[in-house]
Amino acid sequence: MNPTFRKLARAVVLTGNTPLARARARRAFATAPRPFKLEVGGLSPREGWVVTNVNAVTRLYLDATSTWPLEQSSLSHVYSDNVIEHLTLDATRRMLREAHRCLAPGGIIRLITPDVRAHVEMYLSGATALDEAAARHYRDLGLVVEHPIDVLRIPIGAFGHHEGYVFDLETLTVELEAAGFTDVVRTPTGQSEHPELSGLDVRTSEGGAQLSVEARR
Repeated sequence: MNPTFRKLARAVVLTGNTPLARARARRAFATAPRPFKLEVGGLSPREGWVVTNVNAVTRLYLDATSTWPLEQSSLSHVYSDNVIEHLTLDATRRMLREAHRCLAPGGIIRLITPDVRAHVEMYLSGATALDEAAARHYRDLGLVVEHPIDVLRIPIGAFGHHEGYVFDLETLTVELEAAGFTDVVRTPTGQSEHPELSGLDVRTSEGGAQLSVEARR
């Protein structure tokens, strides 16, 4: 499809779908038993969760960088996989503050995002970076991975991440704590001590390239 036509078609669908998807989301929020589990940026329905997004065809629309149409302490869990790297730092801060406000005391947030420190370390390892799981994953996506610099270039310059803000563990910990969260921990991808959050992650084959972090309200 012609890129210009694709962009136009997306804009038309987005304009038509967003009011309907926003109304459906408000109904879903209103009828969900308290506290409930919220996914931000999800692509598919997930049993036991209210799954939201801002894409053109989402069923439930939520702009997580604005005030959430939810009351305080209405959530038990918030999960977001590879979303915050698409947001500016200020937008991420708004999202984290809203998640903190809406989570009940003791509620858990889980965030997945590319780990820039891990990618830097791969790059600095030289040619061996080209054999890392992350490099193989990027090749499988059709991306050019010919030099060590590519494993650093991709998480920053590809997928639109250059318009957002990328993280390492230290930076994300500071931002979570600034939003009011405590007990920030890194977990293996796909794993959690909280059964509700275990097995949710999609990108589990990239070695340590993905940063999986949980924190408590």
